[in-house]
Amino acid sequence: MIYHLSLKAVSFGTALLHLLLGMVAFVYPSFFVKFLKNFSRNDFLGKIMMGLAVLWIIILLATIDLGEYTPQRIWFILFAFVFGILALISIEDFIAVRALALLLLLGADVILDGTFLSSRNWRILLVLLAYGWIVVGMLFVCIPYVARDGIAWFCTSEKKIKMAALFPIILGLILLLLGLVDG
Repeated sequence: MIYHLSLKAVSFGTALLHLLLGMVAFVYPSFFVKFLKNFSRNDFLGKIMMGLAVLWIIILLATIDLGEYTPQRIWFILFAFVFGILALISIEDFIAVRALALLLLLGADVILDGTFLSSRNWRILLVLLAYGWIVVGMLFVCIPYVARDGIAWFCTSEKKIKMAALFPIILGLILLLLGLVDG
């Protein structure tokens, strides 16, 4: 285990994240449409998110057990730092989408770590969500224009945004309820 979080903590954190996202999309659909349309080409936000992802990776490399590779820890940290700087400098297209993909992959690790060895049956909901994040993260890293095209289709009406916002709201409420009742 890397993060040492309980299933309840992961459930609450994931629930709050989904509730926040869903509520913003449902209550302010015009703001959300405008944000989404500009997201894939937002270099400033993309560089901030990429910096956070690189920092997260460096912290992981500095703190986790690397087993037989522990003597080379400083090299892994140095390579992560250098490649992170190179990514910030050289990635010009869809840096926000690629950074979101990295954050989704790292976040999926947190969820899977929290569900590890739990005896609760409902942990499967979180595991499925984490694997969904992994699939989306891999797609966005490899083919980020899919995100742009999906956003363009998705943002054709505020009604679509409101309907789609119900999914994270319902998922967040279910995870919150399960965390409270069966934590």
